[in-house]
Amino acid sequence: MRARLYQYRITFALVGVLVAGLLAGRWGYTDRRDEILAALAHGAERSAASFDAGELAVLTGTPADRDTLAYRTIKRRLTRFRIVEPQVRFAYIFRHQPKENRVVFLVDSEPEDSAQISQPGDVYAEAADSPGLQEVLRTGLPTTEGPLKDEFGTWVTGYALVSDAAAGREVLGVDLAAQDWYRQLFTAGLQRAFYTWFLLGLPLLGYVVMRRQFQQQEVIRNLSEAMEQSHSAVMIIDLQSRVEYVNAGMCAQTGYGRREVVGRPWRDYQSPRMTPEMAAELTSTVRAGMTWSGEWLHLRKNGTFYPVRCTVTPVKRRTGEIACFVAVFEDMSEVKRNEATLREAIDRAEAGDRAKSQFLATMSHEVRTPLNGIVGFTNLLLETPLTPEQREYMQTIRMSGEALIQLTSDILDFARIESGKLKLDPQPCDPRECLEDALDLFATRAAEKKLELLHWVADGVPPAVLVDAGRLRQVLINLINNAVKFTEAGEIEVTLTARRVTPAEGRPEPEWELQFTVRDTGLGIAAEQQDKLFKPFSQLENSTTRRYGGTGLGLAISRNLVQLMGGQISLTSEPGVGSTFTFTLLASEVKSDVPKPPPPSIAGVRVAVAGEAGPLRSELARLGARWGALVTEATVDQLPGLSWDIAIMDVDLAMAAELSVQAQPRPGLPPDKIIALVPLVLTAATRTALRPHFRLLVNKPVHHDSLRALLAGPTAARGATVVPFAKANVFDLRVLLVEDNPVNQRLMQRVLGNLGCRWTLADNGRLGVEELARNDYDVVLMDLHMPEMDGLEAITHIRNGNSGVAMRNVWIAALTADARSDQRERVLAAGANDYLTKPIKQPELSKMLERFLAQRNSG
Repeated sequence: MRARLYQYRITFALVGVLVAGLLAGRWGYTDRRDEILAALAHGAERSAASFDAGELAVLTGTPADRDTLAYRTIKRRLTRFRIVEPQVRFAYIFRHQPKENRVVFLVDSEPEDSAQISQPGDVYAEAADSPGLQEVLRTGLPTTEGPLKDEFGTWVTGYALVSDAAAGREVLGVDLAAQDWYRQLFTAGLQRAFYTWFLLGLPLLGYVVMRRQFQQQEVIRNLSEAMEQSHSAVMIIDLQSRVEYVNAGMCAQTGYGRREVVGRPWRDYQSPRMTPEMAAELTSTVRAGMTWSGEWLHLRKNGTFYPVRCTVTPVKRRTGEIACFVAVFEDMSEVKRNEATLREAIDRAEAGDRAKSQFLATMSHEVRTPLNGIVGFTNLLLETPLTPEQREYMQTIRMSGEALIQLTSDILDFARIESGKLKLDPQPCDPRECLEDALDLFATRAAEKKLELLHWVADGVPPAVLVDAGRLRQVLINLINNAVKFTEAGEIEVTLTARRVTPAEGRPEPEWELQFTVRDTGLGIAAEQQDKLFKPFSQLENSTTRRYGGTGLGLAISRNLVQLMGGQISLTSEPGVGSTFTFTLLASEVKSDVPKPPPPSIAGVRVAVAGEAGPLRSELARLGARWGALVTEATVDQLPGLSWDIAIMDVDLAMAAELSVQAQPRPGLPPDKIIALVPLVLTAATRTALRPHFRLLVNKPVHHDSLRALLAGPTAARGATVVPFAKANVFDLRVLLVEDNPVNQRLMQRVLGNLGCRWTLADNGRLGVEELARNDYDVVLMDLHMPEMDGLEAITHIRNGNSGVAMRNVWIAALTADARSDQRERVLAAGANDYLTKPIKQPELSKMLERFLAQRNSG
């Protein structure tokens, strides 16, 4: 504030000095003008006195005067006057003729041969516009005028009366050129202004200089005080590397007094462990005029060393030459102690994190291993004849086991997300398959609650993208699971759209934004409660947990997974109407070198969609229209009276019960032309009873590509995607099962037997390696956690050829309860071809075997 006030004062003072100088210059200008005009009038009066009225009286004021002696005499006098007075440009004598009221020239100072000469008798036409001339004619007193401009130039003129004769007054006029006039006036004004500026500016300049010196002295004093009071040690070193100055901080750090340090070489205080390379670097850097910074050990007076961080800066003169060096030392003892403490804390935290990860992995394995047996054998038991009460009990056991598996997976995923260790594993995949696979998992529960599972994939969605299919499927499963859980009636619809976006930096492939929407007709969520949904361990209210179960982790995990995939998740909902979850993700399109065969055509085929009016019938009709078919919507009773080539009939539980007791098909409904969409919960007996009425039974929700192939006919269907929940494939493969857990051994043996595989058991990795050396196998199912030799080590031995060259490239599928993505990466990097997470379900194992066959056939 004081500095700003000082600037204002100096500015006002400078303005005042400037204005005073300008006023003084104006005064000098006016004063010099008055002085020149007074001198001009006085000179004209003196010159007029040198002319006698009698000699002017003989002049007639006509051209005849040029030949008279009087004219010549007066002209010579005027010419000498102009020569003697260099400032005079013209001198002339006028005569005023009252009768004619005009002024004529009698004689002037111009030579006879001058082009500007005025002849006797010439009329002075500007007389009326000459105020000075009119003044002298009226008063007879000397006067001046100007500057005025006439045909000869611009002048300043002095007038004086020569005689007052009866014939008229004669007046002497003396002209000075205006150029000289202005020069004198401006010179006088500038001299006065500069004089004023000098007198007033000199004290102001002295004040500014003195104040600047005072400020510099204050800065130097403050700098000295700062150096003295600084906790950092400061040392000034001369060009001979001797100490010129040390502050109190240096004395406090080292224990030396100033007199003990000043004058000594500063290297006496450096660590003896400073390397020659470091010393050379320091010297060359500061000698080159640059700042050097580094750490070393500094010497105390008691002979001990302490860590310092030193910054050496060269001080340069105005000429650019180096005058000295300033070294600042910061005691790093406390910093080093803190670093050691922090490093120890980080090591402990990392060890704790490793222990936590190991604990989670162990718990995952230990929990999933018995759950694998519980869920696996429950599924097998459900395929055997049971009483209704027994079936209900077994379904409850299976649901409880699956809930425990989901809980374990959620906790592990949440722990990995919180620690930042969850990584994506992008692989080429078809987003349609991910969507339909997720819906398949809820077919049973949806059928039990009589909910319709619908889906729609918009045109333009790329057929293959690079994305972590497992994590995408996990998000879809979480959202669909919530929709099924909280919806008591109606439908659940999943839609997929895509749009191109600008490629991200560093990703040259064209990018797509995929948008998935999961809509339900369930309870709905009030706006004030929606923020709770995406928080971990949070549900709307305690009654929700008691009624529907769950930990509240699913949506929190889904949000984090979506963000990892470059997208966002949002919710719109209305209580009593339903909820719509929308999430996006970024994915690069994967181009295949092998052209994909065109889908089977049903263009022009008359397709009847039979069933009660509703969302499923509308979806099937939209599909038929998209594929070019001629679609007719009708009820089952209307179907016999319509013309159609093939029909899709929605068969609910009530219709299935009615048709199962009818031995013959209904009239007008030929079985070979009808495809039935049936709930998954139909019993085997009911399905058998329905087969005479339909060409095919297809479980809901139906896969769109599969339905298109079925509508195109049996030939197209053979090359189409396998119909969901069709009878399991039978594989004639030799499988080596490497598993140490007896429960899992029995389970996998039963599952492999159901799939038509021949199996051999090895209790650990060492026995598995030895068995492969004795016999050839198509597939190895390798558990990872086993005694003597674990799965990773066994895979390494096999890939190194320890089981023989023939089995070096055998297909190996890892079996593990560890669902961590980093574990998956390690296993695949070790040489495994596939990775299956326990509990293993028969469809998952079947798909793995299909992948093996596809790879073997392509090779």
